[in-house]
Amino acid sequence: MPQTGTVGSLKRGVVVLKALASAGPGGLALTQIAERCGLPHSSAHRVLSQLREAHLVHQDSPDGMYSLGPLAFELGVAAAQQFDIRGRSRPALITLATELGDTVFLMMRSGSEAVCLEVESGPAPIQVVTLRIGSRRPLGVGAAGLAILAAIEQPERDDVLRDVVEPIEHDWGITEQTLDELIARTRRQGFAHIEDQITVGVAGVGMPIRDLFGQPVGSVGVAAPISRMPTARVRDVADAVGRAVGHIETRLFAHGPRVRPTRGS
Repeated sequence: MPQTGTVGSLKRGVVVLKALASAGPGGLALTQIAERCGLPHSSAHRVLSQLREAHLVHQDSPDGMYSLGPLAFELGVAAAQQFDIRGRSRPALITLATELGDTVFLMMRSGSEAVCLEVESGPAPIQVVTLRIGSRRPLGVGAAGLAILAAIEQPERDDVLRDVVEPIEHDWGITEQTLDELIARTRRQGFAHIEDQITVGVAGVGMPIRDLFGQPVGSVGVAAPISRMPTARVRDVADAVGRAVGHIETRLFAHGPRVRPTRGS
């Protein structure tokens, strides 16, 4: 049985890898990693050294930036080949982006976060790209993340909220009360709709992807300038997203009847 110290080191390593995955190719400095992960500098440095020895982390110079290493890439490729979530979802995402003209995002749940797996741009001349592939956000941020959070049933949702309320308010200025109101509205109407939350002048719509047991495992989101997503168009956008989600669920979970909660439950 692993000792407590080993388990703690593993958890810290996972937290650091998630932070680097969100940072993109430019990587992060030691100070940035320590701050984002809530670790003392000495602990962050020790974890990074262990990850670097395992080729999960790369450092471009002795005092340089840290980024994901070659083994992280190899593991990602192996996982992508095993699950092929992007490949199975992409036809529906392309159809949706073409139909609406705007930017479409595929998000998957990872604990209390949502990670962006795919981005498809539509033909509209102005595209809103608020996420890149590999970006992570706490559940509840953005229409896609809000759609996942609202679809999680109690008491699990309370557990997630304990993790995300503080960083969401600190980083995005969304209070716990506002988040509760957004969740309630999303559950009533069956889809998430936000305006001016992440970027001023931008609107988003999101709907959850559910597994065979009705549990949210991801979501599809659409982002557009508010001028392209006025109130009168929101329902049509949500209906289009719902059709795309249905196609994705069929391709991901083709076997057995799907349990889908009723709206407002």
